[in-house]
Amino acid sequence: MRFPTFRWPVLLLFASVGLTALGLFEANRAVRSQRRIAERALHDYAGFVAWSYEQHLRELFAQNTQTNLGAVNHGDGMHSYPKVPDANDLPHYLPFNAQCGCHRSRYGPDPVMFFGFKLGTDTLGVARNTHPDATEGWEVDRPMPTEFSALHRVTYTPEEKKWINDTLTKVIHDGPSDSRFPIILARRDSVPRMLVYTLMPTTWGDTLVYGAEYARDDLSRVLAEVMYGQGLLPKTFAQGHSIRELVQLQVSDKQGNVVFQSEPIREWSLDDSTRMSAGYGSLLIRAQINRAMAGSLIIGGLPTSRLPFLLALLTVAVALSFVAIAQMRRESELSRLRSDFVASISHELRTPLAQMRLYLETLRLGRFKTSGEREWSLNNVERETARLQHLVERVLRFSRTGRPDDEITEQTDTRAEVQSIIEEFAPLAAARGSRVEFRAAAVPLVMLRPGAMRHIVLNLLDNAVKYGPAKQTVVVRLRTVGNAVQLEVADEGPGIAADACESVWRPYERGTTAAHVAGSGIGLSIVRDVARQHGGDAWIAQSAEKGAHFVVSLPVVASVAAGEKTPVSAVHVPVPS
Repeated sequence: MRFPTFRWPVLLLFASVGLTALGLFEANRAVRSQRRIAERALHDYAGFVAWSYEQHLRELFAQNTQTNLGAVNHGDGMHSYPKVPDANDLPHYLPFNAQCGCHRSRYGPDPVMFFGFKLGTDTLGVARNTHPDATEGWEVDRPMPTEFSALHRVTYTPEEKKWINDTLTKVIHDGPSDSRFPIILARRDSVPRMLVYTLMPTTWGDTLVYGAEYARDDLSRVLAEVMYGQGLLPKTFAQGHSIRELVQLQVSDKQGNVVFQSEPIREWSLDDSTRMSAGYGSLLIRAQINRAMAGSLIIGGLPTSRLPFLLALLTVAVALSFVAIAQMRRESELSRLRSDFVASISHELRTPLAQMRLYLETLRLGRFKTSGEREWSLNNVERETARLQHLVERVLRFSRTGRPDDEITEQTDTRAEVQSIIEEFAPLAAARGSRVEFRAAAVPLVMLRPGAMRHIVLNLLDNAVKYGPAKQTVVVRLRTVGNAVQLEVADEGPGIAADACESVWRPYERGTTAAHVAGSGIGLSIVRDVARQHGGDAWIAQSAEKGAHFVVSLPVVASVAAGEKTPVSAVHVPVPS
């Protein structure tokens, strides 16, 4: 590519690609920035959900533990009454329910067990629920018939009592809690246990520990109640959607064991978390906004990534730029070829005109004395006139290359047509010291437009004579092959390289062996164009013989009868002495 010619267009193309890439980068960056802002807002929403859940859970825990253990807790005061409450006394502090005739909590679940012990001792007293259906509430005064024992909570084993005593003692010694009724989530034999306790100091120096245990299913119900109960999210936030649609939530204990999960969660993305204090079991609350519902919470939803589309757009822009550069290079090459073509045609036209002028000037000056000399001069003028006519016809036909010809086809005797064209070309061949040998069998008629065979044969003969050696024999064969008439022209020249057998058919293209001979490079392109417009084709056959071997195939009107013998004739154009 001649860079100076296309320097500014190429620079503009690359600048446009660069600006396109910059615009795409900025657009993608804007989308990513908007997405980060939207995701940050959703993270904040998730943080609000986790915080709201924590507050509701704290409130429910406080109400339940206050109801169940509040009667024995004096706040900052000390117990001075001589009667120390027994573990069996604790259920009596629960509100009485006349419907079941038992004591049960107003808020949340009832404990499955009440217990108490003096801090620093290894004794643990437990209450015994004697209500016929322990799931309804508590009774401790009713005699417990044997048949009811299966319905009651089982009592603690000595090992369980010791574990509860040791666990609470350790927690109490670790430091004061931020809750009046601390909650402990612990595991024994891989089984989660939920304990709640309170301290009651006495004026005589002892510290009494009272507590209760809740069933594992009760804890799950409490956590679900807070999740799906009313008031976790403001109505303006939910916009008519249920909390189950908007939020995914998970609660886990201090060791990371999941104790509640609203639904299976594959991955965390738009999430936030908060951890409750040790007084509330160090529960970790993790919440995230359902990505599918982001559009209901964020105006316009989460901005979608346009990166694939932007990359495709950039790729198209780059491809179009390369196509434009390739087209400019092609136009430049075509411009050069046209210039060379005009120069070559001008030279080829000038040569016969100069010859004609020379002979006519000689005749005018009377330098040819005899009639034989004058006849020889006129023959040369006629030959150069024929050559000039061929050149003009070639240029005119090349101007119509690639465009459909609207002339009507007619049945043509190709054998007679080719023989006539060879006889017409004979003087031109003789002028170059060559002879043409025509070997033809009887062939069927071919549907051709007027002048079609003339364009084919003259260009092939001119090509063979021009690039072949002096005193060569150009062989023209005409025969039937299948349902086609096949014309073959073979010369004795240097031939055509195998890698150029296709390129020489393109306009302005010439073989490497033709560089030393003047020519326009349009003859073979005319031959193939004419052949293909008539439903045929043209190609170069590879042969072991010396020279180039051109083949043109044209479809016939009717097939030759199978097995028909046809004579072969030959026309020789001798070289004049």
